[in-house]
Amino acid sequence: MKGIYPGSFDPITNGHIDIIRRASKLCDTLVILVIDNREKNITYSLEDRIEMIKLVTKDVPGVVIDTYSGLTSDYIANNNIDVIIRGVRNTIDYEYEASLASIYKSQVSDVETIMLASDSKYSYLSSTVVRQHAMLHGNLSEFVPEIIVPIIKSIYK
Repeated sequence: MKGIYPGSFDPITNGHIDIIRRASKLCDTLVILVIDNREKNITYSLEDRIEMIKLVTKDVPGVVIDTYSGLTSDYIANNNIDVIIRGVRNTIDYEYEASLASIYKSQVSDVETIMLASDSKYSYLSSTVVRQHAMLHGNLSEFVPEIIVPIIKSIYK
């Protein structure tokens, strides 16, 4: 089974990594699709986001990193994706993800969405929280792996 975990990963967090590790057990191949959306206010360059993902997933079997700037549904249709992996932290996330799942299903009828509930220790965690702590020179150790902290802090010198 080929899965996709799309996101901006601006930056990737321990919550994302937990979803990736769990999803990799469900899929033979898991594509981490880094969305390159020029409309979205992105903090980290595409290159930095890819580098961070490579560093934290190098030991996760079956993970492939790709980028895309079009509609996720087009990528899914053109790359033989079977399932879309989404992480949900709360009911607000669930409602949003359920509506996205309906949209994907209407555009690519044979794709399924698997929603993985976040581990409770990451239920508050978001890329925004990481960026805010980095901007204020806070401790990032509970939010991201130490190996990517220098990249995250590099833009807030």
